[in-house]
Amino acid sequence: MELGVLKNLELLPEILEMQKKNAERLARLIPPITTKEEVARLLHVTPRTINNYISQGYLKEGYHFKRKNAKVLVFIEDAILDFRDELSKGMVNEKVTV
Repeated sequence: MELGVLKNLELLPEILEMQKKNAERLARLIPPITTKEEVARLLHVTPRTINNYISQGYLKEGYHFKRKNAKVLVFIEDAILDFRDELSKGMVNEKVTV
């Protein structure tokens, strides 16, 4: 085994600590987005708009959210962040409902 490889292994604890600190920073920058209200806040819309996205099929059960029970939805953060990116790129054609 080369000495260079061993020197890199010595850096592993430092790298892991940096990763932990970065994860903590990210958690402070991006609040949890698991409830309808949190998703609405992230997307700068109302909870009613979230209901419309669901009824229009833009937010899909099993991918964007799961049902905890008949009334409570739990949103999946990664899928919601992807949806936000799609919205910002104009990839979602919103239907206007009054």
